[in-house]
Amino acid sequence: MLKPGLDRSGQIVERGDKVRLLTIRPSILKRLAGSELADVSSMLGQILEVFDVYDDGLVWVSLSWSRDDGTTEIHSIAVDPDAIELVEKTQTRQ
Repeated sequence: MLKPGLDRSGQIVERGDKVRLLTIRPSILKRLAGSELADVSSMLGQILEVFDVYDDGLVWVSLSWSRDDGTTEIHSIAVDPDAIELVEKTQTRQ
């Protein structure tokens, strides 16, 4: 059975919705160092687009950074419901 993604208020979160990231799991942060830690930590408080919601309701967000050498780095993290708040719903799906 599919479970919906939820935010901290119990609102349903779907792919394409915008959420504010309130916390990051400590288990994620402790695995990172240097620029990766700085990048992921900088996601806190930002409004991010939900790029996926797994069948078990796990919500994923990501953010990308352009580097001086012309490359782009992307970090994606799974977030718990209490870690996000819905900011904006996408257009109604048909």
